[in-house]
Amino acid sequence: MITIRSKSLFLCACFIEALWLLLAQTLGSTLLLLACLACFLALVLWAAICNMAVPVLLFFLPFSSLLKIRPGTITFFTLALLVVYAVYTVTGSRRVWIGHMVPALILIIMTAIVKTVNDYPMDNAYILFAVTLLLVPFLTREMSGGYDFYWLTLFFVLGIGLAAITAPFLSAFPTIARYITIDAVMGVLRWSGYYGDPNFYTTHITAALSGVLLLLLNTKSKGRLLMLALMVVLLVYCGLMSVSKSFLLVGVCLLLLWLADLLLRKGKMTIKLTLVFTLLILGAFILSSTVFSDMFEVLLSRFGRDNNLSDFTTGRTELWMKYLTEIFTSPAMLLFGVGYTNVTVAGEASHNTLIQGVFQLGMVGCLTLLVWLVCYWRTLLEGIRMRWSQVPQLAILLCGTFGPWLALDYLFRDEFFLLPIYVCAAIYFLAQQNTEESPLIDKKVWVHHELSGRE
Repeated sequence: MITIRSKSLFLCACFIEALWLLLAQTLGSTLLLLACLACFLALVLWAAICNMAVPVLLFFLPFSSLLKIRPGTITFFTLALLVVYAVYTVTGSRRVWIGHMVPALILIIMTAIVKTVNDYPMDNAYILFAVTLLLVPFLTREMSGGYDFYWLTLFFVLGIGLAAITAPFLSAFPTIARYITIDAVMGVLRWSGYYGDPNFYTTHITAALSGVLLLLLNTKSKGRLLMLALMVVLLVYCGLMSVSKSFLLVGVCLLLLWLADLLLRKGKMTIKLTLVFTLLILGAFILSSTVFSDMFEVLLSRFGRDNNLSDFTTGRTELWMKYLTEIFTSPAMLLFGVGYTNVTVAGEASHNTLIQGVFQLGMVGCLTLLVWLVCYWRTLLEGIRMRWSQVPQLAILLCGTFGPWLALDYLFRDEFFLLPIYVCAAIYFLAQQNTEESPLIDKKVWVHHELSGRE
């Protein structure tokens, strides 16, 4: 009798649902789309019950703009998040430390007062932000789910790849083309899947790429190593499609950090040489292939046109100065911000999550949010210990996941809460590597990974 693992079953379900979504949006059939969106919510509900919600959500993150009835309406991805919060709050509330609720309530009350004073509306984005602050830590139950970090990354990478590859082909159809933004640089089209912005689109890629590089450093299975190598090629291709300077900068940093950790760590020289040789083969393939080389050449030429810091940052330095001037000329804004309200300076985004945080929440709100984040990470990473030798790998993870946030504003996006969960899963994975060498960490860490291998 053939046994189908739950992970494989959910991955197949995600592919079927995504293809159904693309078909419905391409045909412009409201009836077909409504049935698809209803099945998407059912799939997420089923995944939450089975402790598989985060892989499914990461798979559909690149499709979030398509998960709506028409442009301008609420995305069903947001509704799916609320479904997951509700399920985990009901099923896992007894086992979760609720200390995070104190800073969450303080932040909610403070922003609500600022909104009331400034006559700003309590919109859907703010309500979701408040609900997320209170409920997202209950996703700690997912840390003992039925998958490991490899499978979580696989879901994420395949979702990115499917969205990136299908968008150029489907852009010829008017109904789905409404969700596809195409920019042009030096006669070359910049693609961003269905996400609308090439730079935001590449942050998914660099986060997933950091996870793949982390797995390459800690995987011995030849089958998985081959799959991880293919993932690297896929992610590099998807990233080059965006012709994004930030992607190239973060990608180079990831490569240098990965090489440094590989060459300096203890271990058999043959394994190191094998990984380096594999990397050289992948690099030669990428540089020699016309599909990659043309996009890479255009990307490098974008740097050749930079004459100053403003050109290098694509005008971001001026935006940062405008926001900093606005913040520091108003004591009330410096202390309390604008209360998590979708307003901007001179009609332009801040393009920096740290500056956006101060502008939206003020110094008081940012400190409160920092306390909340500490409580949040404490809940997700209870019992975890890291070795100093793993700091370079942690740097790879943080660079790929949060590095782009220094040039983009993420406070209003779902990634602000989802990607930290991906980082926590990676830290769990790193902690698991310690169990083979030393009993420094709790045996609770990724026990489910051992069990899942016997399914």
